[in-house]
Amino acid sequence: QNKETYVRRFKFIKPFLKANSKILEVGCSSGFMLFPLIEKKHKCIGVEPSGVFSKFLKNQKLEVYEHLGDLKKKCKIKKFDLIMHFFVLEHISDPLIFLNELRELLNKNGKIIFEIPNVADPLHTIYKNEAFENFYWSVAHHWYFSSKSLAFVLKQLKQPYKIKLDQRYDLSNHLVWSKDGKPGGVGKYSKYFGKKLDNDYKNFLIKSGYCDTLIGIVG
Repeated sequence: QNKETYVRRFKFIKPFLKANSKILEVGCSSGFMLFPLIEKKHKCIGVEPSGVFSKFLKNQKLEVYEHLGDLKKKCKIKKFDLIMHFFVLEHISDPLIFLNELRELLNKNGKIIFEIPNVADPLHTIYKNEAFENFYWSVAHHWYFSSKSLAFVLKQLKQPYKIKLDQRYDLSNHLVWSKDGKPGGVGKYSKYFGKKLDNDYKNFLIKSGYCDTLIGIVG
């Protein structure tokens, strides 16, 4: 079910992988990002606070810890070549402390790669969809980042960084929000549009900056 998400994220990760990389994912969920990397002969470790997911991962023989503190105490690997997290940073009360904590776990020339929502999401900024507004803003999120505010945080790390833009949701999803006022609908009308229109739509949103996802690369 998460294959497309893995493929989309892998294009950002691939340039920073070397043979037998040591990889840490914080908030690794069901491990769908890690299992394909394990198949590519990388050494993968997870941090996952959810008991349901962590139990599943342990049954799959994946080394997983409940918190970063547990990992620091118990994990034999002390430094990683790549640390990644996806839709985690917006839940962290102090993102700068969190990112610095991860930076301490990096090997020399290692990278942190993460993904967060972009507050310039087109359903909010362009379409101003009322139903989406009620859905989007969540008390579970301490922060909502723009490219500018994310850069403000990353500059304080005093490390090289890049911010890239991406668009996860397609034209069908935006039409369903406009028509029905609810989430879902990914791919619903793609057979009528074709892949080119879907790709062009996403690419134009990325180029304009009014897209739904920010990718941070630190190191």
